[in-house]
Amino acid sequence: MLQASDLKGIVPPTTTPLTEDDAVDREGVARLMDWFIDAGCAGIFAIGSSGEGPSLTREMRFDMIDACADALGGRIPLLTGVSSPSYKETLIQAERAAELGADAVVATCPYYFLYAQSELRDYFVALAEAAAVPLVIYDIPARADNPLEVHTILELADHERIIGLKDSSGNIERGINLVQELAGREDFVIMQGSEQLLGVSALMGYQGAVMGMANACPKLLVALLEAGRAGDVGRTRELQETVNASFPYFFVAEPGTRNVGSIVGAMKTAQELQGLISRRLLFPARQIDDEDASRIKVFLEPLAEAGWIELAR
Repeated sequence: MLQASDLKGIVPPTTTPLTEDDAVDREGVARLMDWFIDAGCAGIFAIGSSGEGPSLTREMRFDMIDACADALGGRIPLLTGVSSPSYKETLIQAERAAELGADAVVATCPYYFLYAQSELRDYFVALAEAAAVPLVIYDIPARADNPLEVHTILELADHERIIGLKDSSGNIERGINLVQELAGREDFVIMQGSEQLLGVSALMGYQGAVMGMANACPKLLVALLEAGRAGDVGRTRELQETVNASFPYFFVAEPGTRNVGSIVGAMKTAQELQGLISRRLLFPARQIDDEDASRIKVFLEPLAEAGWIELAR
């Protein structure tokens, strides 16, 4: 059974490689999984925002989970998203994910409708007790509209089958409060979801991270997290500045927006430029064109020069 301690590190929220007819590209998945492992990643998170999870059909989700589990072969843990506004649909996906080889499931708060903290607590407790594998909570208020309060997270952290939190709130003050409250606990891991907060988070006690930029340069993020966890302030600052300098690559295709075609498109383009997968996105996301790709490459070239990535020739 997966333990919280197994997730101390970088867990990339992998993109979903696609064929020309929008099926899961299993060969591309295999290349990505090997690449992430070679970079020193602690696990893989499939079917998240970076994996176009909300745009995938149920069948595509299951195909992606199966492809990841097959490619990983148990070498590092596989976490899979099961988020849905429907509790029953979430259970269906959690059950199938476990059957296909997921080591844990990841769920946001149920979205669309608003819920009280007590209802959100009951939702996650029920899911944790029904699922065949452990649960990681994914707190992303910008997408789920139901932010979790500190007291709710602390109550959930006491449940033996809830092993961690992916914190994409962007609220570092709340995060530090959680770290302090959970200090010394080995049964619950807090993972940062915001690239520009990784360095300070690691220095303050976050033990892991799940962030989209790991789809472009996992080795850099692994090094940054390790430097922060070791308390090396100088190295942490240096590496964080490198991340910050490259971070705008996410928005090059559609400046001034946070559209999926720009952000997830940038991740897939970074992987295409490294010879891993196609940059194809699911409709209706705007496809990244060659001009976009050239502008994205400008932000990645310094990473290649520094040895963090290897661009295909």
